[in-house]
Amino acid sequence: MKKDKDKGFQKKIKQNLDKSSQHQSKPVQKTGTEQKPKHDFVHSGIKFEWNIRNPKFRSSLLFLIFVIFFLLVWKEPEVKSVDPWYEGYFLVDSSMKVNDPLLKKDLMNQGGDRLRELVKEYPYHSKVHLLLGIYYEVSGQWDSAIAEHKESMRLGAGGTINPIEGDAKRQLLICYLNKSNQQLQLAQYIEARKTIDEAFANNLHHPDLDNQIGIIFHRQAMLDSAEFYYNKVLSESPQHQSASANLGSICFIKGNNLLKANKLDQSILMYQRAVALAPNNSDALINLGYVYSLENKLDDAQKSYQKALDVKPGNKIAVSGLINIYKRKGDNRTADALIKQYGINQ
Repeated sequence: MKKDKDKGFQKKIKQNLDKSSQHQSKPVQKTGTEQKPKHDFVHSGIKFEWNIRNPKFRSSLLFLIFVIFFLLVWKEPEVKSVDPWYEGYFLVDSSMKVNDPLLKKDLMNQGGDRLRELVKEYPYHSKVHLLLGIYYEVSGQWDSAIAEHKESMRLGAGGTINPIEGDAKRQLLICYLNKSNQQLQLAQYIEARKTIDEAFANNLHHPDLDNQIGIIFHRQAMLDSAEFYYNKVLSESPQHQSASANLGSICFIKGNNLLKANKLDQSILMYQRAVALAPNNSDALINLGYVYSLENKLDDAQKSYQKALDVKPGNKIAVSGLINIYKRKGDNRTADALIKQYGINQ
């Protein structure tokens, strides 16, 4: 009997265990103390609830928004570092932007004084010599400017970081040309040529220097020598405007001389070359039209006079030439219209 009871007890225990291991099919009934399920994040024993009502969550969310805004919007502010070498140059530059003569002079003097101080303080810095040279340029002190730029070239020779030699070389070229021009204005032709020769001696090679020699000869009416140098410039720099215009001027003069000698065909060729070199030379166009009219080439004459009028509107000589051509062609209506339009008395 006892064994049967024990078996029955064991069977009951086993049945209970089997029931506890099975999943319940019925839903769990809520109690008064139960809450809605939440998404919980557990890490290192700390429980963080992703809920907007959670103060910690709200603080973290605000911080995250701030970080995103900071990364998207914020940028590093510009920090303007003023090169101490430019301290004096800024004063010089400012002097060129004011109209008050006293203020202009004061700023210029302050800039020059500061740059001279910097040269004494940093005698081996090529940049300071370059800026002081520019100050002397603005002041019209060409010899002092040349000396500073030469020193800047010497100190900056071969530099690879912030190279100065090229800048100093360009400024030195400008100084020699400006000094030579100043001497030309005073009719100091020998001195003007010496200045250009000095530029060549300092290893400056530029078409503007040869053009300047041409101008020096041109001013002395040495046209063949001037023409040689202008042609030299144009052979190296075909688009050199100054040399082209200057050579065109010489061709115009030579055309006039041929016209005076009654060498009409040769004068036409010379005027044509003058116009090709300097298309805006209205005088060459007028004289070309005149020679065409002498040779009874009325259509060519009309075109030349009209081009002269296009280049220089209202040019009375060009208008008179056109009126004469139209009359010779029997077009009195157009001739009268031009007379009325420009008020020409004939």
